[in-house]
Amino acid sequence: MARRIPLPRLTRSQRTARWQRERRQQTIIVTIFSAILFFSLGLVAWAASDRYYTANLKPAVMYEGRVVPLREYKRELGYQYVRFYIDFGVPPGYENDPRVLQQKGEYEGVALEGIVEQLILDDAARADGVVIDQAAIDARYTEDYSEYHARHILVTPKGDDKDLADKVAAAKARAIADQLKQSPNDQNLWNKLAESESDDTGTKGSGGDLGFVGKGQFVKEFEEAAKTLQPGQVSDPVKSQFGYHIIQVIERRGPEENVFVKRVLSSGYTVADVKAHARYDLLREEYTKRAQDKAIESPTAQLHLAWITTATPFPSAGGDFQTYSDQLKKLSDINREFEKGTDFADIAKQFSDDSTKEKGGDLGWFAHGMLDKIAIETELFALKPGDRSAQHADRVQTVWYKILERDDARALDDDQKKKINDNAYPYWLQQQKKAHDVQKLVPGHELDG
Repeated sequence: MARRIPLPRLTRSQRTARWQRERRQQTIIVTIFSAILFFSLGLVAWAASDRYYTANLKPAVMYEGRVVPLREYKRELGYQYVRFYIDFGVPPGYENDPRVLQQKGEYEGVALEGIVEQLILDDAARADGVVIDQAAIDARYTEDYSEYHARHILVTPKGDDKDLADKVAAAKARAIADQLKQSPNDQNLWNKLAESESDDTGTKGSGGDLGFVGKGQFVKEFEEAAKTLQPGQVSDPVKSQFGYHIIQVIERRGPEENVFVKRVLSSGYTVADVKAHARYDLLREEYTKRAQDKAIESPTAQLHLAWITTATPFPSAGGDFQTYSDQLKKLSDINREFEKGTDFADIAKQFSDDSTKEKGGDLGWFAHGMLDKIAIETELFALKPGDRSAQHADRVQTVWYKILERDDARALDDDQKKKINDNAYPYWLQQQKKAHDVQKLVPGHELDG
């Protein structure tokens, strides 16, 4: 047997020293481990908070120095996507189909512009004391999203003599309406008359049946007449650009059956969200009227303009790089011609993409309110005849203007008045954007007007 060698006994002070040394080592290990753990957790938390910020709180719009966060833009974008799905007939489950992604992407700008417009309308309403009461909002919601089941017979004027053709069509439509009023719910009669008399080739084989339709699907005259009809009632002939309609509303149903409303609700939105947009529609109409009431002033200062316009180079993933390169070269060539002193009209004839190129880019006379962008208008009205503007570019086109003539008291013609009137609300919006220092910050949309 091996002889056991007795181990030396530690004194109390030695045991205490060893215990203290082990405690110090444990403390160091725990401290290092804790530091590593907290650092790792900190990195995870920072990454999570950065992702949250990027996805939700990052600015989408700056409005008078105030931030509109990305989550508000994304919510509006989702709402506009539903509008896109309905307008283009995208069925549920195909929202991310590659075949619709390009068209869907265009609604990013729609949503961003919608956010800006809502901010402007809210500010204007507060400043002017404009209040849209709930009853008006509810009525607009019902009007916009209720649907009616209709059928019609269309009689189109035919012949070279327009007055005579119109009279013949009107008389024929009156006779058809009188016949249908005698038996308004006789399906066989509707089938017979639609087949033999209707000029609507799409419905003549189905008794004129149009199915359920909603606001905005037919011409104004048709919709105004249908709005007044009781279910089963046959209208007098209603004249539109297509001819004479004899209309019957078969039944009506509320917004809850509207395909857009149902799609919105299934996408995480509420009826309140739809009504909020109805409120903005009412505010838009109010401020359109106000802008139009102030728009026309004649005689007024006008500029005789010429322009050169070409597509803006805009590279995109998977896009045609050759086209992008060609457009860059075209811009370079245009600017080189300017530097050489080549006449503006000659450059327009050679390079402009607009039909006015054959006239040297001549656009005619312009008054305040006829151009799309206030900043360009302001620059142009500060120039003298013979001056050329700076180069202006957005996502669509790059333009240069030249002042051909100026008249500080030129009368507006009817076409100009119509253009100013039609453009009154967009022009007012442009003024408000400038006044409120609006900046769009969503990547790819910074240059949007």
